[in-house]
Parts: sequence; C-alpha cells; structure tokens
Amino acid sequence: MAVCPDFNKLSTHPLLPNPRMASLTLAIDSSSTVLSVAIVENANSVFELDSIQFQDPSKPHNARSNAGDDDSLPLGYVRKRSKGKGKTSRIFPPGASTLLAPMLKAALDQYGTTLQKIDLIAVTKGPGSFTSLRVGVVTAKTIAYAMDIPILGINTLEALAFGAAELSSPSKASDLPITLKIRPVINAQRRQLFSSYYQAHLDAPSMFDLDEISSSQVTDFETWKSSISSGDLITGPGVPSEFTAELATQLDCKLLTEQERNCSASLVGRLARKKHIAGERESHWKLEPIYFRPSTAEETLRQKQANS
Repeated sequence: MAVCPDFNKLSTHPLLPNPRMASLTLAIDSSSTVLSVAIVENANSVFELDSIQFQDPSKPHNARSNAGDDDSLPLGYVRKRSKGKGKTSRIFPPGASTLLAPMLKAALDQYGTTLQKIDLIAVTKGPGSFTSLRVGVVTAKTIAYAMDIPILGINTLEALAFGAAELSSPSKASDLPITLKIRPVINAQRRQLFSSYYQAHLDAPSMFDLDEISSSQVTDFETWKSSISSGDLITGPGVPSEFTAELATQLDCKLLTEQERNCSASLVGRLARKKHIAGERESHWKLEPIYFRPSTAEETLRQKQANS
C-alpha cells in the first residue's frame, strides 16, 4: 500500500494578491499522463500534489515477472496474468481512474479542509490525453453536482498561456505597459500538435488580461513553426525536440525552460479563480472535455464502418 507523502506548503506567487478572506478552489489537471491536484486559497496555490509524488517511490517498472500476491503491489498497480504454463504476468501502473480520487482525498486531508469548505472546482477540459481528460472532467462534475459547488472547465492551452504570462510579468511599473504574445503547444501524437495563440496585456504588475487571438487547433510542426513571429513566447509540454533554443534564437522568439512549460493544477486553479471573480460561470451539465478530433479508436471504427 502506498504511503501518502508529506506535503510542503507552496510559497505564494509574488505577483498575486493575498486578500484576507480565504476562498478555496479545488483544482484538477488531468490533461497529461501525470495527474495533479491543488488547493488554491484566494489566488495563491498552497498545496499541490502530482501522481508521481503520490505513488510509492518503490513502485515496480513495467516488466514481466512471476505471478505473485497482488496485495504486495503499490496502490493502484494491476497485475494481468497470461494464460498457459509459467503463469507469467505483466504489471501495469495505475491510471487516472485509479489515482485521482485518493489524490483528492489526500490533498484535502493534508491541507486540513473538507469539500464542504471548497467554493469552486476547477478542471482542465482539454486538449490533452483522451482518457485522463474524461476521468478528470467526470470526477470534477460529480463532486461539483453532489456538493452544489460552482465549476469551471479550463482550456489547457489557456492555462499554459496564463502561466507563461505570470512568469514573464515585469515586477517594475516602469517596464509597463507591455503586451506578451504567447504560443502554447501540446503534443497531439501522430507528429501533430495542439496549438493556439494568446496575447497578455499587462498594465500593472500582476494585473493582466489574456485574450485568445487564434483558437485551439491541430497542426503539424512545420505549419506551427512558420506561424511564429518575432517576440513570441513559446511554452507547453508539446514543444517538439526539433524546436531547440538555437532555433528559437534564429526566429527571435523566447522559449521557456522545460520545467516552466508544464501545465499543473495550481495554474488551473489560479486561472479559474480569476475567471470566477470576473463573473464567469459554467453549467455542471454542459461541461464536457474538448478533444478537437476523434480518438484513434473512433477513427478506426469509422474506417471499418465506411469499408463495410
């Protein structure tokens, strides 16, 4: 059984205000294979946990081994046995459907709060991993409906742009106003990318408006690269390996570091809180994942139906 690790309290973001009256947001990012959950107090991230931290560090790797006692496996791991002599089996790591609920419970317990004290649920609605997005959105909707808590779905690309704007916001008023041109990108598999284009208008430190200039779309690397202009800020976990720092210099754009380019539940929670304060609302019933294209399984089924 995995042991829930101790949480370190996150330092508040230096660019964000800290009102006296606390409002708690429970945030979920399930856009990738690494899940994360966070507690956001007002607009400050105070607790965050990802699925790598949550799982026992002694977890086994994907490998064939002799069939054994399932109780000895870390939390969420599944042993699938083969048929025939030898009774070999393969161990599979847990996915979103196994990890998300206990991760949410752990975050609430460690922070010392309950769902009754949460006043906003935030969740990534895509683009991203098909299965993980479904699990995240369904879980968030279920909690929000059962507890009568407002919910907001956040576009993953917008969350990435929001994070890039936070990181790039000048701390000196003399450097303002400025406009940041941000191009977030996520790996869409099949040598394709999910991409969009945002502008962040900063009039004062920590105060900015984020506008979507080009809507989220599926594109290929060459088309995406040709759309980049001087001064663009490149972010997102889907930045292709071909897009090196040297290439960014040639194109006169800024490439955030690999660590700075990831989405997280804390980003999602802070952006959702900002939107909620601005009056944005979303229906529990109408919130759905946004995939931007059919899954591989759906495309295969359509092809079979077309050929039959």
